[in-house]
Order: sequence, then structure tokens, then C-alpha cells
Amino acid sequence: MATLALPNSLEDALGRNPIEFPFGFYIEDTHKGSVGGGFFWFKTEKERQHAIQNDLIDMFSEGSNDDIKAVKAEIADLIEQITPQADNGDYLLNNLNILLREIELRLQFIGSFEELCKNKNEWSKYFREAYREECFEDIEDISSKKLQSSIKKHEQEDFAEFVAEYLI
Repeated sequence: MATLALPNSLEDALGRNPIEFPFGFYIEDTHKGSVGGGFFWFKTEKERQHAIQNDLIDMFSEGSNDDIKAVKAEIADLIEQITPQADNGDYLLNNLNILLREIELRLQFIGSFEELCKNKNEWSKYFREAYREECFEDIEDISSKKLQSSIKKHEQEDFAEFVAEYLI
């Protein structure tokens, strides 16, 4: 992802501290022979939604203006269906991935830094395990379940630094 020419809003969001910019997403490039991914963090949920709906689509779209407008409209409709009271993270993630599949991108995470620290979906648990494997010594005696557990308050600053620097 770092080698692509990113629009300014995405370039600025890549590598931000998720404690200061708590709304983010992790996206991977799924082109054959090209593996890359990174976290993008924003101050507000609205900024994140705008970046997904506009900047990502503009950056990777090679279709006609009508096609691009149609995809943006579909994303806007998905975002409008989200209600703050319901847990719509998986719904939004799954449906956005259906749209992004056309341009060979995959969202692995969309949510807040707090959700990344605590939620129980498989990708977040795997990511927390990767953090602990990278940063802790003597993990051989620690179970996967413990390595995947929620990030505690005293770990959040180190975890935020790991997240901000994480690129493949």
C-alpha cells in the first residue's frame, strides 16, 4: 500500500496514532502477486466514511464516471443503513467487501481503536496475537487465547504504536 500514490486524505491517515484518531479501517490489496495493507485512522466516523466512499474508490477506479458514481452511491446507501444502536460492523464490512472485490481490495477491519482492542471477531483476535508475538518475550508458555485477549489499558499506548506502524 505504501508504494501507491495515495490521495492526501488517505496519505495523511496512514500511520496516524489511533488514540488521537480513533476511527479507522485496515485494507489489503488482493491483486495477484501484490500483497499489501495498512491502517488508516481518522478523527471522526464521518471522515472515515468519506474516505472509504470517495478517496478509496477514486484511487482505484478505472471505470467510467457513471460506474464510479454508482459505486459511491451504493456505499452511501450502505453507510446510511447503519444505526448507532446496532452492531453493524460486520454488516458494513461484508457488504463493502462485496463492492471492493471488483477493484481487488479487502477490508479486514472497520471500527474504532477501542473495538480493535476489545472485539471478538477473528481478524482482530489474530491481530492482537500478532502484536503480542512481536512485542513480548517468552510467549511460548502463553496460550493463543491469552495472546488474542483484549488489550488492557496499560497496553494501549504500545498497541497504538504497533498499529500506527503496521504495514505489509
